[in-house]
Amino acid sequence: MKILTRMNRMTTNELLVDESIFALSNGYIGIRGNFCEGYGYDQAKQTYMNSFYNTYDYKYEENSIQFPQTGERIVNIIDGQTIEFKVDSEAINMRDALLLSLERHFDLEKGYSARIAHYKTPSGKELILTEEKIISFSNKELLMIKITLSPINFESEVEVRSALELPKQRVENRMDPRINISLHPEILIEKKVLHEFDAGILSKTSKTNLQLYVSMSHDKEMEYEESSTGVEGILKTKVDYKNPLVFTKYVVYSSSLIQTELLKSNHKMLSHYLIANFDQVVELQQQVLSDFWSHSLVEIDGSEYMNEMIQYNIYQLNANHCGLDKFNISSKGLSGEGYEGHYFWDTEIYMFPFFLLTNPKKAASLIKNRYIHLKEAKIEALKLGVIKGAKIPWRTIKGNELSPYYPAGSAQFHINSDVAYTVIKYFEATKDINFMIQYGFELLIETGRFLLEAGNFENKEFHINTVTGPDEYSAIVNDNYYTNAMAKYQFEKIAEYYKTFHNELNEVLQKLYVNKNEIDQFVLASKQMVFIFDEKLEIYAQDAQFLKKPILDLKTIPKENFPLLLHYHPLFIYRHQVLKQADTLLAMQLLNYKNMKILKNTFDYYLPLTTHDSSLSKCIYSIIAAKLGDSKLAFEYLLDVLKIDFENSHNNTHHGLHIANLGGSYLAIVHGFLGLEITNNFFFLHPVLPNEINGYTVNIIIQDSKVCIKVSKQGIDITVDKPINIGIYNEIVSIKTVYHCGLY
Repeated sequence: MKILTRMNRMTTNELLVDESIFALSNGYIGIRGNFCEGYGYDQAKQTYMNSFYNTYDYKYEENSIQFPQTGERIVNIIDGQTIEFKVDSEAINMRDALLLSLERHFDLEKGYSARIAHYKTPSGKELILTEEKIISFSNKELLMIKITLSPINFESEVEVRSALELPKQRVENRMDPRINISLHPEILIEKKVLHEFDAGILSKTSKTNLQLYVSMSHDKEMEYEESSTGVEGILKTKVDYKNPLVFTKYVVYSSSLIQTELLKSNHKMLSHYLIANFDQVVELQQQVLSDFWSHSLVEIDGSEYMNEMIQYNIYQLNANHCGLDKFNISSKGLSGEGYEGHYFWDTEIYMFPFFLLTNPKKAASLIKNRYIHLKEAKIEALKLGVIKGAKIPWRTIKGNELSPYYPAGSAQFHINSDVAYTVIKYFEATKDINFMIQYGFELLIETGRFLLEAGNFENKEFHINTVTGPDEYSAIVNDNYYTNAMAKYQFEKIAEYYKTFHNELNEVLQKLYVNKNEIDQFVLASKQMVFIFDEKLEIYAQDAQFLKKPILDLKTIPKENFPLLLHYHPLFIYRHQVLKQADTLLAMQLLNYKNMKILKNTFDYYLPLTTHDSSLSKCIYSIIAAKLGDSKLAFEYLLDVLKIDFENSHNNTHHGLHIANLGGSYLAIVHGFLGLEITNNFFFLHPVLPNEINGYTVNIIIQDSKVCIKVSKQGIDITVDKPINIGIYNEIVSIKTVYHCGLY
């Protein structure tokens, strides 16, 4: 497995993009790939903690009591990355010295980053500054930074200032709806703590009163003192080309989200972590990752470039979920402030499948996170005028709906079925009936009740009206195909589980007052669910109004005016046939639609209308293209998906990684090329091999068995560590250890 390497990317834009690319996370804490010494100007180093948020008031010119009145945003917490250097009073950074070369590495096997910077001061002194960083997967509170400062042509005194400090306030473009950065202090210092061998800061959020204690220590003796922005350790020492300066900084984070007695518990952890040096923590990280890659690796035979991208994507997706029930995954993970750290449907549809196939326990924790916020979801249902059931918030941190623009937010009722879909697929993959008893079936019922009550029967038809589907360029529509199709699937599964597992679910049925009359209503709604089919075009309409609108010719739109949402009024977009991302086709993919003629007609119709303004779009079109036999287009779109962050093709990677798109790249290979489907408790494969590559290997977990699937021009080879039954091209085969068959 290659180490991701980037060389001499030193422009402002390249530095900001690489802050995202070299971001480190364990799903609990995350840091961007900042230079420890800074750039020499007013740079905002960024450190985040999952769900560590503050609130702010929304302002509406025309308010409603049912609108969210308070927003929530993840905050930039106390930062521990700063380590500044002076050589004979000359500062070492890009402003005060010349950066001659820059080399950066991300080791995907050992789980740490490294940066090698060659500086030259105004007086001619040259040095190599090496910065290695690791955020531990095993000890989730721990960040370590190892510094090596190597003089090339001098011997002199070096002064080191290592700090914990308040984050700097930042000002950015306020016209982008995907970004909302506070202009007011979010973190307040409550106490600065100085000890002989360490120092710390107790802080809290200005509105939510969440507390955080961050401490630091070093394996070199430092003088700790207070500063105007926090605390710092000062070291003065002599160096020369034979005696470089080498030291490690330990930073430990403790929050009131999961701990009490922060100072006491933090100090105990810091003392424990100081026993290990940097290399020992890397060795432990490598052991964790060795197990991870054994059941998660995807390799492309014939393209090292693609391997680098897909393996990086898989690594970062996994690293941004810590596996604790109280935490979800925001759309940027912990790599940036885009979308304010909110959780969306991205988790269920684009991230969850990866965890289901590689770490079912982590997958289960994502569902549990939705479950523990059912109370808030029921309150949201009442706000929307629906007495029964729960409405999963469209965007949230702590379970409350945070969508101030309801046409593209709260109106996306489909998120209920998205959550239900994960419950169903988890159960089909694991057969974990205890999970269904404790969490799953209640989620199915409560989210289903909302959809049943929000819809209506008319003339033996069931409609779900005034909703927005996944395509946010069509808002407040009737009978959106995706919403209806996913609801129908959910209703059918509720009835099926009620009948098949009635005895096992008896306790939860009584708790929720579920009876046969209610189940009959679910069945009737599923049977009478409305879908708009155009007989002439032989396609499913995206909604009841979509095909009645004029087509927006995307060729007439200037290239610089994409994405449309940043340049056109929503009403201009809404009144045309134009898509931000896959909608009808997404439902067909998720629900394994089998009529290939209608699927192709639908694909051919919607493809030229789709802007792919969303990073969640092309992965789905790639999967459908593979299913339809167009492996060339599937491969082309997969490459585009892989490049979104690597090549900053959407021009916003500096705001953070597109975490759901990282999952989308995995989906395009596993559900596209490999053709994996989970249906009725069986795993089916329908592999295809694009001409552009020689083959590919996918490691997954199927019912506790580690499964390695290799697809090449010689055929399909499957190796398992426990016997399994699996479908290959719709034929069920039993595999004890190894299996080989031809490629259709």
